[in-house]
Amino acid sequence: MKIASADIGTNTLLLLLGEYNRTTKSDFQTTDIVILNDVHSIARLGEGVGRTGVISDEAFARAADILHHYKYLCDAHNVAHITAVATSAVRDAQNGHSVCERLGAILNCEIHCISGDEEARFSFIGTNETGNLCTVVDIGGGSTEYVTGENNAISHRMSLQIGAVRLHERFLLSLPPSPKSIIAAREEIRRQLALLPQAQAPSAATFAPGDIIGVGGTFTTLAAIDLHLAEYDSARVHNHTMTLETVSHITNYLLTTPLSKLLENPAIHPQRADILPAGALILEETLLFFGAASCKASTKGLRYGVLYDAFAQWFMHNHSNKQ
Repeated sequence: MKIASADIGTNTLLLLLGEYNRTTKSDFQTTDIVILNDVHSIARLGEGVGRTGVISDEAFARAADILHHYKYLCDAHNVAHITAVATSAVRDAQNGHSVCERLGAILNCEIHCISGDEEARFSFIGTNETGNLCTVVDIGGGSTEYVTGENNAISHRMSLQIGAVRLHERFLLSLPPSPKSIIAAREEIRRQLALLPQAQAPSAATFAPGDIIGVGGTFTTLAAIDLHLAEYDSARVHNHTMTLETVSHITNYLLTTPLSKLLENPAIHPQRADILPAGALILEETLLFFGAASCKASTKGLRYGVLYDAFAQWFMHNHSNKQ
């Protein structure tokens, strides 16, 4: 059985193809899923949404081109089912429903515009591999999700209206940004972080975050910078640990370096260079908020959670029919 999950994000469009190797076991195990392909493309679907309130024709065209390719890949792998979700840009756009319908027609499936809470849940179950207490932080283009839990049981989750594209377009369009712009961006991040339940906790122990595990392009790119990678290496980036000091050092580098110089860094994807300083600010302020000494980058996240959930539903349906 082959299933694909598609993550229609504010900045990136992701496709994950998996196959379930059925055994005689009566319980569902994500370890029985073999990943066939994991594709990342940047469409910047949410470009300008914060200013105009709509997804532009140009952004739609970029996304449509990518999804035509994704549909070709799914057909080439004989994928039986595609589960697609859309996040912040589509949630916020006045024409989000129409965009979902048109993009869904390309994939020949319904694209579900999920809530921030659903996005947080999928990110958590797709990222927490150990079952230990942790907080998964998913820095996206339009929003950032914070999910705390252990053993796949979520204790706290919240989606905040801060993301790398949103923050960049509002405060950091000029690179390097002015000190005044950086201060304003930090103040907005802190204002959003104050909405988290951890900020209202009577005791820090009540909302202990555990390990901080980050997903999304900000985390993986900062890890690649820290590793001095000339070419992106998913195996080295996954589970790479960065200290707060390292994150602060890289953030300062990103905020004080002209865009032309950032584009010369082989660890930075050219289409991500302009929004990376904003993402790094969100990460640095997040670590300071939680009092965390370090964080770990994960190459998994939302698309894995969506794929696991789709396979679990298929397994339960298939298994119940054989009872």
